[in-house]
Amino acid sequence: MISIFKCRKSLCLPALLLVSCNGIAATTPESESGFQAMLRRLLPFDVFEPDTPDIVISGVSSGQKANVRAFLSLSKEACDAPQWRINRLFAQADTEIDKAMRALGYYHTRVEKNLGFNEDCWQAEFKITRGPPVRIEELAISVSGEAEFDTAYNQLLAGNPIKTGNILHHGRYESFKSSFQSLAQERGYFDARFLESAIRVDTERNSAKIVLDFASGQRYFFGEVKIDQDILNPDFVQRFIPFEEDEPYSSRKLADTYNNLTAGGYFRTIEIRPRIDDAIDLKVPVDIALYPQKKHSYEVGVGYDTNFGPLFSLGYTNRRLNRRGHTFNAALDLSPVLSTAESRYNIPLQQPTSDFFSFGAGFKHEEPDTFTSNMFKLSAQRQRIAPSGWQQIGFLDLVYESFRSADVDVDSSALLLIPGVRLQYTRSNSPIRPTEGYHLNFSLAGAHESVVSTLSFVQAGAGARLITGVPWSGRFIMRGDVGASLVSNFDDLPTTYRYYAGGTQSIRGYEYKELGPTNAAGHVIGGKMLSVLSLEYEQFIGDQWGVAAFVDGGNAHNDFGDIDVKIGAGLGVRWISPVGPIRIDFAVPFHESGSSFQVHFSAGPQL
Repeated sequence: MISIFKCRKSLCLPALLLVSCNGIAATTPESESGFQAMLRRLLPFDVFEPDTPDIVISGVSSGQKANVRAFLSLSKEACDAPQWRINRLFAQADTEIDKAMRALGYYHTRVEKNLGFNEDCWQAEFKITRGPPVRIEELAISVSGEAEFDTAYNQLLAGNPIKTGNILHHGRYESFKSSFQSLAQERGYFDARFLESAIRVDTERNSAKIVLDFASGQRYFFGEVKIDQDILNPDFVQRFIPFEEDEPYSSRKLADTYNNLTAGGYFRTIEIRPRIDDAIDLKVPVDIALYPQKKHSYEVGVGYDTNFGPLFSLGYTNRRLNRRGHTFNAALDLSPVLSTAESRYNIPLQQPTSDFFSFGAGFKHEEPDTFTSNMFKLSAQRQRIAPSGWQQIGFLDLVYESFRSADVDVDSSALLLIPGVRLQYTRSNSPIRPTEGYHLNFSLAGAHESVVSTLSFVQAGAGARLITGVPWSGRFIMRGDVGASLVSNFDDLPTTYRYYAGGTQSIRGYEYKELGPTNAAGHVIGGKMLSVLSLEYEQFIGDQWGVAAFVDGGNAHNDFGDIDVKIGAGLGVRWISPVGPIRIDFAVPFHESGSSFQVHFSAGPQL
């Protein structure tokens, strides 16, 4: 069912509702009614949660209480558990609490406890007296072998969380100890071992000595890499491999290899097997087996977007036109306001996942209330992702556009040869719902009458998105977009390159591209500049549902000091659905508009 609906940045509402309902039906326990099952899946809390036993733990901190509860076998029992089993587990609770507290450095714990039963359930109470803690008095941590001079191990030792004078914490000790072996596997020290690892506790003095004597042995290297595939040239596939034979072994390089091959899109299944047991002279051979994706891919989509209305889309991809990895894709998107048809031939370069050249051709018909436009475009584009993470796009577009503003009965047209560059960068702590992150984008483009074009203009734009988290699952989302144009004759500038405001990604509460400078008759004709700001607060209730309040402001304009600021504000609902984040906003305009309110649907991450 999902395969016949394609959701991009707009919301495919009918598809999402159908998928959700089918998912509920498929996973509903037979003992629940359909209504109960729906509420259980959709609400951020469980309205049918049964009675649970009351286990009261006092005398310790919240972290210690959580550890005690994790050790207590009694905490896993329900109200309807047999009384004989509750009594038996209650009797052994002293031993379990002692283990839980020893793990946190308390070796002299005493417990007072009570157990009671009533008709519905049972209750247990544990009052804990911790006693004096055991503190770390001495650390003897050493690394020998080649890892002694490895930067990664030096950083591991420098970040040691175990300090003399701290309360002994067995969990931190075990975690720090395991990091030695984990790092050894990651960096190719396959003969590494602990010569000694111990915690020596003196309960009379309440002191502890920690000994970790780690011998890494020699570091292994990558050996011969064998790649089993028959659809692409071997030298092209080799570009996805970020290491060479005789380089020091690194499991991260193997993970990067897997990610690179996955991002390429040529292979359905990727198997990477380092043959550590077959290593000769410290060289590990690596076998890579690649199974191809289907050559042709098709997509059909229907949906709805509040900016454009009902949507219908078709997509086609040829994943390998030849053995050099060239690809072709085409897409058709139809709606009452914006329809596009485009195709692109892609040529991967030396870094095939982040560096490629492409040729494209396309057509766009756009018809909001303020203008009508038909644009034909041929383009050449070079796209590269720098090691810093910045995406760099250089392009050369040949554009022919015929257009008509809302107040003009005659079509105008322009022929433009437009070179330009776009830069963008995104950083966040989560791809779905980040609590910290930002997105930056910059663009510069223009044309000149001396080279093919019928008019001259230069246009620059910048945008930023910032998300910062606040306590209790809240976050602030800030957005800003600015742009400016220098143009020889604004009346000849196609509507595609004019600035308008209004809509889901602009100023909510107004229709798509409803706002901008007007002519003498009051018709919106677009502007030379754009200034839009947005502030939103989002509060989640549970893991899947949230609410939001927002205010957007700004407008398109022609001069820095002459901007007719328009403001929209409203409330929204947020849902982390099985297909990604979905937002529904109810917004009202604070100034004259074509409608008294707008409902905005959007989907996908906000960075």
